Amino acid sequence: MICIAIKGPTLIDARKQLEEALPFADLVELRLDGFTNLDIDGLRNLRLAFPIPMIFTLRSHQQGGSYSQSEERRLADIRLLAELKPEYFDLENDVPPVFINEMSTFHPEIKMILSYHNFNEIPHDHDDIFHKMQKSPAHYYKIAVTPSNCIETLKFIAWAKKSNHLIGICMGAHGQICRILGPIIGCPITYAAIDENQQTAPGQLSAKTLIEKYHHSTLRPNSAVYGLIGDPVDKSISDDTHNILISEWKFDAVYVKILVKANEVEEFLQLAKQLPFAGLSVTMPLKELILPYLDKIDPHALKIGAVNTLVFKNSKIFGYNTDGLGALNAIENATPVNGKQMVIIGAGGATKAIAYEALQRGAKVTILNRHADKAAKVAAQLGCKSKALDEMAECAKVGYDILINCTPVEMPISANDILPPAFVMDIKTKPKDSELLKQAKEKGCHIIYGHQMFVEQAVGQFHLWFKDQIDVNKCRAFLNTQAEKCLSKH
Repeated sequence: MICIAIKGPTLIDARKQLEEALPFADLVELRLDGFTNLDIDGLRNLRLAFPIPMIFTLRSHQQGGSYSQSEERRLADIRLLAELKPEYFDLENDVPPVFINEMSTFHPEIKMILSYHNFNEIPHDHDDIFHKMQKSPAHYYKIAVTPSNCIETLKFIAWAKKSNHLIGICMGAHGQICRILGPIIGCPITYAAIDENQQTAPGQLSAKTLIEKYHHSTLRPNSAVYGLIGDPVDKSISDDTHNILISEWKFDAVYVKILVKANEVEEFLQLAKQLPFAGLSVTMPLKELILPYLDKIDPHALKIGAVNTLVFKNSKIFGYNTDGLGALNAIENATPVNGKQMVIIGAGGATKAIAYEALQRGAKVTILNRHADKAAKVAAQLGCKSKALDEMAECAKVGYDILINCTPVEMPISANDILPPAFVMDIKTKPKDSELLKQAKEKGCHIIYGHQMFVEQAVGQFHLWFKDQIDVNKCRAFLNTQAEKCLSKH
């Protein structure tokens, strides 16, 4: 169930917020601690006007709420509010057990939610906290904590998935996937905002985003999880495009973005095996680092020395690379590469994949990197030329047909070294027009956008993940349309 928080602070505001919430919410939480006053008659009328199930919450300061009066007064106000017979009442776990028993005895029709909040961390004893909470009668037990990285989030998700009657929430940016995966975890209530500007907890998503982007209402405990891992992942449009395709093809799955740092890869993959991950896209800087932790690597990916696609099957993780195929397909939609001079800037996993595929198709490749020794190492591995990045002027003097930027830098070379009428590609999807592409356009070069490669490599990934369930041509056309739409918004 999606629960939208109603913040008020006036009854008039609450009415407006309820009207906005109704199309998206299964129930609402009245955050009464934020209301300017507790008008019992006004709240009674509000209940009558909006017959949607409601949670009443009068949160104390100690648990992150706004109620500023004494605890004695707060408990007295809770008693008054309970007379309005809300479907649910949220009580903090530090409320005296005698009071919780009193509420359960005098208001058996109200479903009690006993909650614990920690805005600083995931305490090491959260399992003990949960067991202690269960000594008091409640319909649900809510534990909302704050992870500091993806590892803590996945550990909490794995724990929460095994627990009954638990509303498990990870707050903050690292915890958003926990909110998205709520139905898969078995979380009975997912809290959401009317919009991202009206959050009642860090990292809270809007109900519209949960429903329309992540098709929250169709997810089940057996739904598959796909996603993008890397550092950073925020600029990728994959969670937009891929979730639309998943919804359109009616796959029982969802796609999420997860910030995974280089030193977290091994532990992340071990945890991912315990959860319903079915496939992952891999971006920088993990494409090479991840290799030692995979169970099997496709021969082409092994030759490249990098992967961008993972497939989970029978508790094993298989690695593939669709980057080179994607980039060269995008380029050859504009020009053949056989016999052409190609300059690639960068020496990471994407460069390796693109150079490998370009060489297979007959291109003459030179790899440039600001660290000449790294470029030389990649070139020796693949059998092509290399130079230091500050030797780009020499490449321009000799001439080239195709220039590809595989670095995160928007303008890695001097504009003087951009040669018309070369084909110039930047593999980044956002911004669509990097500074390099803008300068290349001004010089009359042919432009190949990063999203064109993105679509081609994504088609390869979907084929690996869904096999015969995907029509490759329809998939390509669909993703291309969605990528254009996503980028037009930015």
